[in-house]
Amino acid sequence: MIYTDWLNQWLENYIRPSVKVRTYERYRLIIEQHIKDKIGSIELNDLSPLVLQSFITELLQSGNRKTGKGLSANSVNAVISVIQSSLKTAHLLGLTKVYTADKLKRPKLTEKPVECFSLVEQKQIEQAI
Repeated sequence: MIYTDWLNQWLENYIRPSVKVRTYERYRLIIEQHIKDKIGSIELNDLSPLVLQSFITELLQSGNRKTGKGLSANSVNAVISVIQSSLKTAHLLGLTKVYTADKLKRPKLTEKPVECFSLVEQKQIEQAI
């Protein structure tokens, strides 16, 4: 079975009945925008850790379809969660020989620097008030 076929069955039979509508829509969007075109045509048993990690690296480097730039770590982590959950269910049902998605390395989250007002700016705000 190819991954796209499994994703459709998994989404409709395992996710839709058990999550909120918004979560279902988010998963569906992740599958449509990121997974189907890149790794959807691969057989379930051929989704090795190397294939999956290469896909994740590609998302980090050029996964944004609008700008061509990389996706944020949060977005990539959402894609990883969908992949892991779908492949874990497939393995539990006996559709795959082994579960390998747990070997994916998640991107490190980086905090955006927070800029504070300078002392001069603080004084100007205080005076304005």
